Amino acid sequence: MNISKTSPLKLISLILLISILFTSCAGTNSKSISLRSGIISPDNAGEEYHMSDSKNYKVIASSGLIIMYFDKTTMSVGIKDTVSNVFWTSIPQSSVSKSLQYAPLSLILCDNKGNRYKLNTQDNSIAVEQAKYLIGESGVTVTYKLSSKDEKVSAECVLRYSLADGTFYVNFSMNSVNLPDNTYLEKIELLNDFGAYEKTADGDFIFVPDGSGALIYTSVKDDNFTPISLKVYGNDLALDNSFSSGPCLFGAYGIKHGAGAFLCTILNGAEIATINAYRNSDETLNSVGAVFTTCDSVETEKSIRYGNKYKQEIDLCYRFLSGKSATYSGFASACRETLIRNSTLSSRTLSISQQNIPLIVSLQAGYVSQSGKYQVKSDFNQALSLITLLKAKGVNNVFLRYNGLSKKANNGNTVFADFYKELGKNKDYENLYNYISTQQFSLFLDTDILSSSRVNTSAKNIYGKNIFMSPEEGLLLNSPVKKQKFLKMNAIEKSIDDILDRSSISFDGYALNDMGNYLYSDYSSDLYTRSNSKAEIKKQVPVLASYKKVMIDNGNFYSIKNADYIYNIATTVYANPESQAYVAIPFVELMLHGTYEYSTSAANSTDDMTTAFLKAIEYGCLPTVSWYCDESDSKDPYYYNNNINDIVSLYLKANDIFNDLRDNRMTSHNEVKENCYCTEYNNSVKVYVNYSDKDISIGGITIPARDALKVS
Repeated sequence: MNISKTSPLKLISLILLISILFTSCAGTNSKSISLRSGIISPDNAGEEYHMSDSKNYKVIASSGLIIMYFDKTTMSVGIKDTVSNVFWTSIPQSSVSKSLQYAPLSLILCDNKGNRYKLNTQDNSIAVEQAKYLIGESGVTVTYKLSSKDEKVSAECVLRYSLADGTFYVNFSMNSVNLPDNTYLEKIELLNDFGAYEKTADGDFIFVPDGSGALIYTSVKDDNFTPISLKVYGNDLALDNSFSSGPCLFGAYGIKHGAGAFLCTILNGAEIATINAYRNSDETLNSVGAVFTTCDSVETEKSIRYGNKYKQEIDLCYRFLSGKSATYSGFASACRETLIRNSTLSSRTLSISQQNIPLIVSLQAGYVSQSGKYQVKSDFNQALSLITLLKAKGVNNVFLRYNGLSKKANNGNTVFADFYKELGKNKDYENLYNYISTQQFSLFLDTDILSSSRVNTSAKNIYGKNIFMSPEEGLLLNSPVKKQKFLKMNAIEKSIDDILDRSSISFDGYALNDMGNYLYSDYSSDLYTRSNSKAEIKKQVPVLASYKKVMIDNGNFYSIKNADYIYNIATTVYANPESQAYVAIPFVELMLHGTYEYSTSAANSTDDMTTAFLKAIEYGCLPTVSWYCDESDSKDPYYYNNNINDIVSLYLKANDIFNDLRDNRMTSHNEVKENCYCTEYNNSVKVYVNYSDKDISIGGITIPARDALKVS
């Protein structure tokens, strides 16, 4: 924003504010202590504290179709779904054969000597008579004082259980935590044993948000399974400058067991959550839950460095499902409703002005090499020729995502009106946009907001050093080898203002390549914990959306409410290899279709373009391709002329299927036969996808091999 006049008093105030912000030295809110040991766990006080007895549960509240019970001995809760008649408990019942330290709540604390302790409510509070409860109209509040056996560490905290509108809520407030001086509360395990079960039957599964979503079928043997651990929104780059194994776009998980099911959505605290899931073994039950990291820490062999502390609420919302709703499609519907009420997702319905679906063409203009030289891959005239050729081949809607237009940033940040001169003259760009506009296509300019080219605007990690994106983590085709620094969180608003002020050229939308990808604390200022950074990004996306359309990469859910399109949603799983026991599902797509349009990765970035297009059709994705026009490497699959005819043919197939489905909700998805899937929409249209090499017949219709079929 431009300031034309500033009074002396305001100027002095501004200088003081800037001075405070920039002298808030990186790392001043972090402290290092010597690491003394591993985690010290309590002795097991006995099964009577760690397992519940159904005879001890008494009704204390009800709402809608669920009833809350409370066991005064273990201070555990039970929820009865009166439709399925399934009884869910916060700790396992005594019928479980394994005697483990089940608890509704566990804390990991560290003292000032570097000793870590894991305390749980059953052994360290209830068993020593240091817990009390208060039953109210809608539920129960339990207050715990937990102490280690040697009383070297302790903590006081409050756990609240309540019912409202047929939903079960759990609250842990950091404001209720009371710790001695020089004690760090590192992690909270909250209701990780809720609904845990030992005996399984066909159809039982655990849902986890791996990629677009995944199911662990607990009755299917899987010798290669390893426990799932998913960091919601990826790693905090201020603590660990590497990506998680794969995307985890939102915080939710659930269980289907027998006739009933539940879905838990993290309403507050998702950004500090890691979702863990286990199969039944000698040391675990079939279970899923979340661990919340409440204090930033980095551990070396000899010490732990502590930083920002989480000071807000942790809130869980449990929805109970039965009958036809006890499916992953029902989970997705319940999660969508919850996230709309929580103001995370939009409730709008898409407004479609162009009947043909768009082919998203991610076109690389150029990139900066390690030596700093700008390499041209697709200039303005070449881009125009390519779009004209697509039109001639029958592609009647194109979203051109133009990447790498400027040499000023590692990713090719578009600082509008500062395009690199080798791409062409202003008139050449105008000709490109005029053609796109005339054809009712759309031009999106690739924009990285969370990047910095100057040291004094760089975010800092917990050690007070600049945070970098490693070259191999580049988001774009032909991304350069030069590292890019991340921007201070308190400079994002100014960065967006600068982009808006300089956006004097014609284009249709911003393609935000980083705001839905990266989430980091910023130790250049005490203000920006990971939670505050999430709030800042969530606040700034609507600013851009009020001016232009917004296409956002990856799609961490805090960033997408005001977006129009989501680019490159994952359709694979990452935490374990896919198998009959660990299955990828379109959970994200079941939530988003009809409200947002989205794409998966470019078809030509895979070994099998046909399979990639079929996956896009199965998941309701817009078809996508990554290209450049430089002929220097004629064998490169990213050189458009090597596969344009195949891409067009596949696009036309997708357009025939989806041109009247874009604004419809996706209501269900199932594997109807081996390698054959059916996706159903709310207008009763079904789309079948056959990945096998043979035709498949279902209910009187035949789906050709390696093809898709739409049935109205």
